[in-house]
Amino acid sequence: MVDADMVNSTFDNASVRNRSFPGTGSGTGMQVELRIALYVAIFVLSVSGNSLVALTIAQNRRMRTLTNVLLMNLSVADLLLAVVCMPFTLIPTLLQNFIFGPVVCVLVRYMQGARLTVRLIQLLPQHNSYRLSA
Repeated sequence: MVDADMVNSTFDNASVRNRSFPGTGSGTGMQVELRIALYVAIFVLSVSGNSLVALTIAQNRRMRTLTNVLLMNLSVADLLLAVVCMPFTLIPTLLQNFIFGPVVCVLVRYMQGARLTVRLIQLLPQHNSYRLSA
């Protein structure tokens, strides 16, 4: 169970940390517009591209090889990152305040860490020097 004091102190520390360093604010109007445009472009390309990969592999029976299943798993992990993490990263950066509450703050950080862990675990068996000893 998550301790409420820990979540609140983590949430408070994160908001204080964002305000104390220069360059973490939203910036000028042009910088904000550029940041929003880049986030939207990355979001749209990520959702459409990863959805197409996952649907292609899921619908075509001949595409279900071991390598393609790994690629589908990676595309689903990237899709989750785009849908779950990107909006909750852009909006607080622009507003300089996390408005979604402490529970969502913890969940977004957990999803970002879990996605990174999944990526690393999936890439380990592909490395030539990595061997599983039985």
